Amino acid sequence: MSESDQPTSGRPNQGGPSPDESAPPAPNPDQRVPDQPGEAAGEASPEPAPKPVPGPTRRRLLRVRRWTVEQMFRRPEHPVRAAVRFIVSLTAALAVAAIAVSVYPYRTTVAKVDIVVSGSVTPEHRGITVDSSLGSLQFRDVTALPIGLHVTPRIDLDAVREATSGGATFTNDFRSQLEDRIPAMVLHFAGAALIGLLIGALIGDLIVDGAISVLANKDPLRAGSRRHRLAATATLVASSTVVALVALTATFGITYRSDWWQRYAVTGLLADIAATPDKLAALDARDAAAADKVRAVLSLQDALTRPPTSTDTPVTAYNVMFISDVHRRDIYNYLQEYIDANDVKLLVNTGDETLVGNTAEMTSSYIDSIRRITATTPMIWIKGNHDSASVARRMAEIPGVTVLDQEVVSAMGLQIYGVGDPRTYGAPGDAGSDDVEVVTRIETEAALSAVENLNRETYFDLLLAHEPIMGDTMATTLGPSVRAIGSGHVHHQNETADLQSSDRDYIRLIEGTTGMGGLLRETGDPMEFSILSVGTNCQYTRIIRYKLADPALPDLTRGETYGNNSAFDVHYFQPQDINAERTCAVEDGIDEAVPASATNLATVQEWSSLQLNDDALATPDEVTPDPVSTADEAGDNAIRDDAGDSTPSEATNPSPSETATP
Repeated sequence: MSESDQPTSGRPNQGGPSPDESAPPAPNPDQRVPDQPGEAAGEASPEPAPKPVPGPTRRRLLRVRRWTVEQMFRRPEHPVRAAVRFIVSLTAALAVAAIAVSVYPYRTTVAKVDIVVSGSVTPEHRGITVDSSLGSLQFRDVTALPIGLHVTPRIDLDAVREATSGGATFTNDFRSQLEDRIPAMVLHFAGAALIGLLIGALIGDLIVDGAISVLANKDPLRAGSRRHRLAATATLVASSTVVALVALTATFGITYRSDWWQRYAVTGLLADIAATPDKLAALDARDAAAADKVRAVLSLQDALTRPPTSTDTPVTAYNVMFISDVHRRDIYNYLQEYIDANDVKLLVNTGDETLVGNTAEMTSSYIDSIRRITATTPMIWIKGNHDSASVARRMAEIPGVTVLDQEVVSAMGLQIYGVGDPRTYGAPGDAGSDDVEVVTRIETEAALSAVENLNRETYFDLLLAHEPIMGDTMATTLGPSVRAIGSGHVHHQNETADLQSSDRDYIRLIEGTTGMGGLLRETGDPMEFSILSVGTNCQYTRIIRYKLADPALPDLTRGETYGNNSAFDVHYFQPQDINAERTCAVEDGIDEAVPASATNLATVQEWSSLQLNDDALATPDEVTPDPVSTADEAGDNAIRDDAGDSTPSEATNPSPSETATP
């Protein structure tokens, strides 16, 4: 066989045309191949215009790009392999960046206080946290990213004593100097994150190469020059880093809250002493050094949580304390300390004063503890499902207590509507049922009945109903006529994010059990109550929500005594649409309660800038209660376990101690 007869597939044609005229001519790369079935191969076709030949520089660039793509994809027919390579590189980049942020703290000195700032990347530690042995200050709602900064002050007592002797001067200096260091702090952690991203992306690429080498028994550098391989690696690392940076930056920009300072929590001994300053004097008498340390940390806390000065922030006219579900626990003497420390001028109690609704539970010492408070701080009270009608009458006999049941009262400039609970614990039939469907039906029917009995144009600054489902139903029905609701019953406060939401017009305040589950509970729920600040223009400006696990702990000198069991959250409200000419003041006092159907009450048109129209009022058929507020009977079941199945008419006094402590 001649050389021209040898198969040519697999190697290029090294000679010219075959001398054998019968052999088919070699394919011409410039000749167009017919693409239609009927088109003859030998038919003449117009010669295409010659393509411009790329220059040397362009040829080199094209060659590098081709090799880069081949190295990243390994084979063009395997895009999955390229995707895996990219995902591994991106994951490794984020992981190493998280480690870099965590292990590379920022250190500085602010107003003679040495501060160490470290990062963390875990969902439970997001936001900004100021840690100390006495407790912590937490700003949780900075961004949705699971990134946290932990600020640890190292306190030199001698230096801080000198600094804090300046009072407000130290606070202002500390905050000013800290703000000056924020750019350097941001640059520090941004640099650590960028270096971590680059190193992590490179590690991820090497991991994939190693896996290919081991699993496929192939050299990852099998194709192309080292220069091309380095170009491919650089491309992958750069693309992974850019994608990570863009994703992180975009998420931060979209979810960042400029008002993050308006929501914070304080835990530990700081929470207790910040809320009741008189305890600091007791601590000073026991341990002056510990007291000085507390003062220093409190000064730092004040510097970090002080709102920025603004003409839009109204002056506080007075504070309102919300309590609920006392369940005959002797807590009023203890609450007096918080009432005095926070200058509370009005108490709002959303019911469940007793365990089983028997007036025998309300001993003389218990009534006296309420009377001592209401002598100077009036209380608005509504009936809960553990309160009988006789308990409501007994509460109404206490001077300074206003009991509302489908009645409206004007209190210090606020128009408040209260509705007693239609159920009674232990009563026969549906009225005493704990079945969720039955409870939902009874509460919804009572709410709609209460709405039908009032003037639809009346405006309510605060609507009180013991069970959340009832308050939500009324507020949903009345629309812009309701500015806020207050409820209890479920023995735990609603989440901070649920207080004020963009998808509804009213503020939703669900209080926990101030009585820690009740008198007969040895280990119950934490003591919860809230303090709402009302501005001189009647805007709700701020709320402090307390959660105290065991307020009777005696040793105030040790922060670990409290740990994270004592805490309070602070939330600043967005202004609501109310008449700018309104004023609220303690001097306005509390008027006599009147039926909700009265026609001389303030209307939506008078006290709100919202327009009341038929579209804003739901009909009973359109009301869908918030599923989150569906009755939670866990508290009732726990009390039944302790108190037995006695009904209010049968119950005997559970013999509360006259000297019981919280």
